[in-house]
Amino acid sequence: MSISKNIFRDFGKYNMVVMFTTTLISNIVVGVLLGYYIDKWTFKNGVLLFIFTILGIFSGLYNGFKILLKESERYDKSEKVNKKDDNGDNNNGSN
Repeated sequence: MSISKNIFRDFGKYNMVVMFTTTLISNIVVGVLLGYYIDKWTFKNGVLLFIFTILGIFSGLYNGFKILLKESERYDKSEKVNKKDDNGDNNNGSN
């Protein structure tokens, strides 16, 4: 049973990476699309495309790191609970 718990913990680690990259890429794409269409309708010189691309990159990094911090805190909490459970099982088994 501990093997299946370890497999799910590993999937949780990979899930953090997938969530970070998805957030980063989606924010960049939204920034590029907004910049492109606003620039297309206004000045047509590429300045707004550049600005919105930079904003998309910063927004993606900011939101991605927020997600990573939340997930790492959740992972640390679950590790503490699992250590308590493992220690409790060992103590009960030796009695």
